[in-house]
Amino acid sequence: MNITTGQFNDSYFPIMDGVGMTAHSYAFWLNEKYGKSMVVAPNVKDYKDKVSYEVIRFKSVLLPGMNPYRVGLPQIDIDYKKKIKKVGFDLIHAHCPFISGHAAQKLAKKLNIPLVTTFHTKYRDDFAKVINNHHFIDFLVNMTLHFYNSADMVWIPNAATGQTLKDYGFNGSFEVMPNGTDMVAPDKKKLIVYRKKGLEMIKAGNDEFVMLFVGQHRWEKNIRLIIESLRIIKESGKSFKMVFVGEGYAANDMKKLVKNYQLQDDVVFLKVITDREVLQCVFAASDLFVFPSVYDNSPLVIQEAAAFNIPSVLVRNSSSSEKIMDGVNGFLVENDSGDLSRMISGLMNNRQAIRKAGEGARKTIYHPWEAIVDDVYLRYTDIIKEHQTYRVRQN
Repeated sequence: MNITTGQFNDSYFPIMDGVGMTAHSYAFWLNEKYGKSMVVAPNVKDYKDKVSYEVIRFKSVLLPGMNPYRVGLPQIDIDYKKKIKKVGFDLIHAHCPFISGHAAQKLAKKLNIPLVTTFHTKYRDDFAKVINNHHFIDFLVNMTLHFYNSADMVWIPNAATGQTLKDYGFNGSFEVMPNGTDMVAPDKKKLIVYRKKGLEMIKAGNDEFVMLFVGQHRWEKNIRLIIESLRIIKESGKSFKMVFVGEGYAANDMKKLVKNYQLQDDVVFLKVITDREVLQCVFAASDLFVFPSVYDNSPLVIQEAAAFNIPSVLVRNSSSSEKIMDGVNGFLVENDSGDLSRMISGLMNNRQAIRKAGEGARKTIYHPWEAIVDDVYLRYTDIIKEHQTYRVRQN
């Protein structure tokens, strides 16, 4: 059956992170194959949507201290309220527990339709970034748990994320619904073209060892560890090119640190790349994906790298590393700049190990969004039917 669904989230084009990409991918593939789906998100001044599905925006302002994220104001946006009233939703999916999440919760209750939520992020860490009061942080975490407890269904992207949710004090049930990627590796002929363009973008030679990080430029992502390890590698006399793609509050300080370590000729900063073909060029030019974050739960970028047979270096026992077998489909290090630099230095001299792990990553980590959303649709329809049956019994 065709269904009408809404994907509510506080981040969305042009301010993209993994959660925003998840909301986009759900809406795109559901709209392509299973009815009508739309994204509901904050507006961004002067940005015009360029997607194949409907997007409903509400007013917003910049979130202090968390640039480029925004705070939505749907409760005072009359145009938004008029538009949302006209949509006959069958199910609403909230991808965050904040402004858009509460708007989704309120609408689902009003329409008496199921609310699905996904626990994507380590919210306690986000609160601690801007609040220096553990009692207030506990209060906010409890509010977040109350939101998830109110949902008809809670999803998590992997088992490690479920453990985080339990650690927060959540006692309800949840299901694993994994993330995917829209990144598709081109054929050999196109790959050569993409690689050439990518190398030109980052001003790297064809034989130069290229490492890549794609994500928000936030210290929570453990990007300082990357830069510290680069300093050690540079001091050992090795040559490389490190590419950072993204933006965030730490971007300027990252550039200062790179300058202090005299790494300007070795490190390239590229802003957020929303053109997926351009991003493919950057991936095609890379040898190794470096993502030592202990903050992320199930980062999409690891799958994006895997689509290009590029293995990732991750911190051992982090949520991000859940599916990684060291040397088989990626590489694991301790949360230490010395260990990270040793791993990278060793791999520079062992391209065969990189190729082997890259092939393993492609086989075991890569999952296209289209296949994931097929499963999403099946669960949505089950949840809708269960909710309708419950309503009939209540009446």
